[in-house]
Parts: sequence; C-alpha cells; structure tokens
Amino acid sequence: MTKLGITPPQKSSLVSVEVGPDRLPTNIKLSRNWKNTFEPAQLGRSIMDAYRFGLYEMTARMVEAGTLPPSTVPSLRDAAPMLLRTRTIEDFRELYDQLYLENPITVHGPGRNAYGQPVLTVTASSAKLISISIDATWANEIDANFVAQDILECCQQIRANRPKPIKDVYMDREPDSQVASRVVEHENYLLQDS
Repeated sequence: MTKLGITPPQKSSLVSVEVGPDRLPTNIKLSRNWKNTFEPAQLGRSIMDAYRFGLYEMTARMVEAGTLPPSTVPSLRDAAPMLLRTRTIEDFRELYDQLYLENPITVHGPGRNAYGQPVLTVTASSAKLISISIDATWANEIDANFVAQDILECCQQIRANRPKPIKDVYMDREPDSQVASRVVEHENYLLQDS
C-alpha cells in the first residue's frame, strides 16, 4: 500500500511514461534493452504497463497537491457553444457522442510493413490510453527512440481529434437552466428540420 491507499502498478526500469493532465502520454523513454527484454508480442503491453504507472504517479502528485485532474467530460455550459453551432441532427449527435461517450479513437504511426499494414496502432478514449500495438519486426529494425516518438505523435493526433472548446461571452452570462433550454431547443429544431 502507498500514500493513496492502493497498490501501485509495477514500475519498469526499461520503460518510462510521463502522463499529462489529459491522461495521454507526454513523454516516453525506452531503454536500449527494451526490445531485447520483452517477447515481441509484449512490446506494446510493456509500454501500457509503464503508462499505468505514469498515470498512477500523476494522480498521486495531484492528490498530494490537493488538486484534481481536469475532467475529460465537459459541462453542458462548456459544450453548449459547440453543440449550438451544429447544422444537422447527425452533426449534433456525432459531436454529442464525441463529448460525452468514451468512443475509442484509433490512429496509426507512419510506418508500414511489407504488406502495407501499419506497424504501430494506438487506441485511446477521451479519458485514457486503451492500447498500443507494435509490429515486432519493425520495432527491432529501428531505434527505440523512434518507436517512442511515433507513439507520442499518435497521441498528438488523438488530442487533435478532440472537439475544440468555443467561448461564448454572452452565454456565460446566462443561467444554467437557460443554456440547457437552448441546447434542447436547438436539438428539437434540428430534429424537425431533418
């Protein structure tokens, strides 16, 4: 047991992952022995294990500081300006799902194998990294730093895919009930228009 009262994930001496407030990796360090130590099928899992430890460390730091990580789900007040700009019910529902459901996003690194298939696949939701799949042949042929960099670039693609908040100074002055009414009215209008 530790300061948080739970047993932390095991720390790896071969893989280190720093996690940002958005719960995605911001830095990954792979030792030179990383790809020789793990079985080919375990390369992605070794990074995911280190990610879980990095997530634990970030959470422990925030708890010790008396803070909470930012929510990965926006309040209706924060989402309303984005939802009110949609023009079709399909766009409204797609944006709503992006904001409030943990639909996984899958991205691929730039490398391809001899068959044209991606050699690196990263899947994440709005709240966490879900999986990393690495082609062992590719990983063994390149420097571990390039593997780490490609994973971080995949995480950047996932961040870029998130809806961007919009500030509406006029809506900031409205009570929550009026903001909620506007969203419901807009959705009803889009339903009638479809």
